Amino acid sequence: MMHTIHLEQALRTNLWDVNDRDGLTLVQSPLLAQYSERLTHAFTTRVGPGTASGPYDFFNLGRNVPDDAVKRTALANRERLCAVLGANHDYLKVPGQVHSGTVVPILEATAKPDMANVDGVSTNLAAVPLLLHFADCVPVIIYEKKKELVSIVHAGWRGTAQAIAANAVKLMIEEWGGDVSQMVAAVGPAIGTCCYPTGEDVVEQLLLTLSLPLDGSLVKAQMAHGLVKRESNQGRRELQGLQETAVLHCDSPQSQPRPDLKAFNAMQLLLAGVAEVDVCSFCTACRPDLFYSHRQSGGKTGRQGAIAMLNSTNGRLNH
Repeated sequence: MMHTIHLEQALRTNLWDVNDRDGLTLVQSPLLAQYSERLTHAFTTRVGPGTASGPYDFFNLGRNVPDDAVKRTALANRERLCAVLGANHDYLKVPGQVHSGTVVPILEATAKPDMANVDGVSTNLAAVPLLLHFADCVPVIIYEKKKELVSIVHAGWRGTAQAIAANAVKLMIEEWGGDVSQMVAAVGPAIGTCCYPTGEDVVEQLLLTLSLPLDGSLVKAQMAHGLVKRESNQGRRELQGLQETAVLHCDSPQSQPRPDLKAFNAMQLLLAGVAEVDVCSFCTACRPDLFYSHRQSGGKTGRQGAIAMLNSTNGRLNH
């Protein structure tokens, strides 16, 4: 019964707030926005004043490209994002992101740890912004209200198959004594089932991450039915919310599974005991006007970001 309740919660999505902040179009979780005095957070879009052209146009934050001009623009965009949010760019922590399940703690604001093979970061330090980049993969921000902790993770299908969001929860508990019942999480804009046909092997690896009973074949079937779409997806798919200026043809064979990566991450968080999870309804591949999308672009594109920072009002400055 508990698994069914969690499944219903994991599949429930919300249309998040989209606002202009000094020329940047930012998306925010209504759930995390309730704690705005103590937590700064935002999910960026491609809409902004950046000057790079082509697939990296406008507000690209990703620097993992050979083009030096794109790298310089991305750095300037990171600095602008920090300025708009009132964060100190000097303390910005940006993992390398290699589709791992690894989450590391940030224990000193001025330290520059080796994060080349890292896909998640956690901290209890105020005024230390954490930033990750995305172009279809799932961004997750986790906030612990009592101890004042924050984590942010990058969950592609490989990271999701390694339960990286649950790994972040575990780290917050082990490193700082975090209370999972005091945690809330936001699962941000990412590719939806409408645009993510994949293989059966991927689905099997994703299902293995769920805490199912040993005799839970029926439970597993119920989980799979909700978390993996299999019906044909022919024809035009209308856009969600805001400007309906682009339409993407997302055709896939009826037999090809399309896992809901956002729901898988939400499910993992709920099974780990997180009190509440807010899931964004935006599909990045359906909204090329708002987001960069690896699949929609054919593999060459920029990166939006997810950023989170504990505010200095909690007094835990460690600079």
